Amino acid sequence: MADLAGAKNYPVEDLRNFTLRVLTALGVPEGDAAIVANSLIEANLRGVDTHGITRLLGIYIRRLQTGIVNKDGNIAVEREGPSSLLVDGRNCLGAVVAHKTMRLCLDKASQTGACWAGIHDSNHCGALAYWAMMALERGMIGIAFTNGPASMAPWGGAEAYLSTNPVCFAIPSGEEAPIVLDMATSAVSRGRIILAASRGEKIPIGWAVDSQGRPTEDAAEGVKGFVMPLGGYKGYGLSLVVDILCGALTGAAFGPHIGSLYEEFSRGQNVGTMLGALNISHFLPIEFFRQRVDQEIREIKACRLAEGSERIWLPGEMELAKKQQRLREGIPLDDVRIGEFTKIGDELGVPFLRV
Repeated sequence: MADLAGAKNYPVEDLRNFTLRVLTALGVPEGDAAIVANSLIEANLRGVDTHGITRLLGIYIRRLQTGIVNKDGNIAVEREGPSSLLVDGRNCLGAVVAHKTMRLCLDKASQTGACWAGIHDSNHCGALAYWAMMALERGMIGIAFTNGPASMAPWGGAEAYLSTNPVCFAIPSGEEAPIVLDMATSAVSRGRIILAASRGEKIPIGWAVDSQGRPTEDAAEGVKGFVMPLGGYKGYGLSLVVDILCGALTGAAFGPHIGSLYEEFSRGQNVGTMLGALNISHFLPIEFFRQRVDQEIREIKACRLAEGSERIWLPGEMELAKKQQRLREGIPLDDVRIGEFTKIGDELGVPFLRV
């Protein structure tokens, strides 16, 4: 959870405003630009820097500039049932597609008790927690899965077929912090390996293998190769299920048929995403549920600590602590990111901040 050594901290709202101005300068409508900016900033606030504003500088801008992504943000509902939606993302920005679809999903769940919304023809949507957590303020449980470009081999294979295919669950509580489990089905997200490579850092054995399937500490070789599944064959199995739900079921691409975010600029990615909402009031009174979750959280925290352990953390608790810190102190950026921000700002007539 430590911030970047030697990095400079920038005020949150200044970075949010800069991101918004860059996106609108590229032709993204202001409302949609705000969705993308807010989701990226939230990732940085929660300490998930691999899915924060570095994405904006690196690849989102390039894809917008080349015209490979549809900027208008007009998604289309193709099919609709009492508790289901199938959405055509129309190759729009993934964050915009996910946000608009989750709102529709929550509206339907408020009436029917539950809803599953499948998306095809979308793009990278960022950290899933942002979309699952939209359910919390509506007194619901939020669920989000997505697939992505192949970066992980099937268990026993030496060729990338599946993505890290993350899953996220956001569960409301009462007085305690909500439970937010946001995890890749790989040992780590590929973004962490890319970030390590950009800094010339080593990675732990078990994170990735090189292009020949050999375990490596070299992050650059890990980027050329593929990530390792979480828990061996179990992570592989979970990744496969997510890919089927998000790809095969929605009509989106799956496995190696998904367009590369970083290397392919001749077509959209056709990413598939599955968003879900459970209306707690259709099961139990919401306050009673919140009390029960609080009780479970407190009982877990009261468990006897293992030797060498200082405390027991709940999913999402570290991220919340990081958010509170960064709201006070700002978001850290290293010299490489600052240089990239300054360059793109100069190109678009949106001067970057100086601290």
